[in-house]
Amino acid sequence: MNRQRIFSFGLMVWQTHGLSHDQLLRIVKAKRRYSRHFRAAALRHLVMDAPLAVTGGRPFAERRRRVRAYYGI
Repeated sequence: MNRQRIFSFGLMVWQTHGLSHDQLLRIVKAKRRYSRHFRAAALRHLVMDAPLAVTGGRPFAERRRRVRAYYGI
């Protein structure tokens, strides 16, 4: 991954930081409206904010899979 892509993804994570839970879910589910990277940035916030009962304290990749299954994404 080159620096520009890393910077761009970091910027997208920053842009999605203050959004509500419902807005993040809407972004992640809208495949035709938002880019793949922007949806991944929104999903990152959903994973971080998910309750421990859903994530089970697992590593990030497993937590992401569990959150996607939980919300039906």
